[in-house]
Amino acid sequence: MVRSRLLAIAAFAITGGIALADDTSTSDKLRILYSTRFTFTDDGLPLVTVQIMGNRKDVHLHAKGGLVVRPDGTGGSSIENEGGDAWTVTAENVKPAVIQEWTVVETLGPDDASGIAASVARWKDRGFEPRSFEIGTIFGTGGEVIDSREVRIAIDPVAAGKGNAHSIEVAKKYGVKTSVHEELVRRPSGTIIAKSGSTIIKNASVLWFTPKKSTETLTVQDVPTGTGGSQLETGTEDRRYWGSVYVTLDHDGSLLAANAVAEDKLLAGLVPAEMYADAPAAALEAQAIAARTELLQKIGRRNLTDPFLLCSTQQCQVYAGAGKEDARATRAVDKTRGMVLLRDGGGLVDIRYSASCGGHTEDNDSIWGGDADPSLRGRTDDAKAGVTRITDDNLGAFLAEDPDDSWCGRVKHGGAKFRWTEKLGADELTTRISVEYPELGRVKALTPKARGVSGRIQTIAIVGDKASIEVTGDLHIRRLLGGLKSTLFEVRREGNTFVFHGAGFGHGVGMCQMGAIGMADAGKSHEQILEHYYRGTHLHRLY
Repeated sequence: MVRSRLLAIAAFAITGGIALADDTSTSDKLRILYSTRFTFTDDGLPLVTVQIMGNRKDVHLHAKGGLVVRPDGTGGSSIENEGGDAWTVTAENVKPAVIQEWTVVETLGPDDASGIAASVARWKDRGFEPRSFEIGTIFGTGGEVIDSREVRIAIDPVAAGKGNAHSIEVAKKYGVKTSVHEELVRRPSGTIIAKSGSTIIKNASVLWFTPKKSTETLTVQDVPTGTGGSQLETGTEDRRYWGSVYVTLDHDGSLLAANAVAEDKLLAGLVPAEMYADAPAAALEAQAIAARTELLQKIGRRNLTDPFLLCSTQQCQVYAGAGKEDARATRAVDKTRGMVLLRDGGGLVDIRYSASCGGHTEDNDSIWGGDADPSLRGRTDDAKAGVTRITDDNLGAFLAEDPDDSWCGRVKHGGAKFRWTEKLGADELTTRISVEYPELGRVKALTPKARGVSGRIQTIAIVGDKASIEVTGDLHIRRLLGGLKSTLFEVRREGNTFVFHGAGFGHGVGMCQMGAIGMADAGKSHEQILEHYYRGTHLHRLY
């Protein structure tokens, strides 16, 4: 097993109740926190750093039996306060980070040296000074090399917050697909201060906290509720965490707390949040494998300017700490230990899943654009092998199908997601749409113009009494029309009311979670479930 070594060891001394860490290893400590690689626990499991919350003036922590403070992380020196089990963390002498945003104009494979050189030359000829950025990570374990790297060719850095507008301008001028890459020019700096009674510990930029008893969890107070660490949430709650918690500096110089947790503990909390814990064992096992694959696939590709590998919001995987586990889901995680889904040609599958496909999954490029992914092809979820493509001509018959004919339709508590009807008055619809498109006037008609293989609308025409527009994009359409469950719908006007009759909940790409439950109920294994939803893939045990 590879022993976990998160931070370099630094010596410190306690004088007059104040512990001062030696700063010689500060650079190494922070470099690891901001890196795209992870380490392994003594049990051979990936140790993942996950955001808890940011933008804080202070952080309060405690644990039953007390906490150990480690200025240098696991393996370094430690301080134990015999007088209490609670600590308050603040910061002083802080300087915010400096971040600039680049416009990504091309993305290539890490081994495509000639393509990278040609791209750089092409954008130099256009008068730019392009840079290449490699993201993702590469690691070898279990006889398999996992490589999620890609190289981004980027131009024209601007100040943080201005990248999106500039990226759009470049896309229009040169006719290319663009995105924004954040570069951390300078990390935030300052002194982290932890106080408990008369004990004060100061350290440059980061402090680590671990329960004295390895069987206990650590509690962080006043964590925003809802979607992990979102600062848009108004409610807070105290949350417990396995492993260690470190407090460091956020971009703006405020405090940020993150959890370094073993993969099995992390997944045990994630799986029951993603799927009903009373689902059949095979469905929970499929979800555990999918979540593990997604977890590893995202490392090094998200949060590139943050001192953690994964955020705790829906952008990554919603994580609310310990106490959310369920015995059935934990058994599924344990049974599938180290198992991931690989493409037959190599590499982790880009895992996607939604609550209910409504009877047919969708192609990835129909929902998000970009290249077609052979593993994410839309297909019928019909248990009786029904229609293979949903069109305007057969949509009505498809929506009227017997629920028992689809894997996801058979699940009783998924009925409201399988088929649904929504009504929206013309006045309310006009008000909603006019926020973004005031030139339309009063909405008169909605007409689907293009559908994907599942029947999900790719483009819809909105006709007003003053103008007409065409709107594209799955999430854009759903939000614009009042937050519909999916874009797999037909719409008709009844007087001053628009009636939407639809199917499914979510984008419909990849695994249909209700369908997985239906297949498991029918006796299918986790391997058969994953093979059904992800073509050209196979299971592999990494560790």
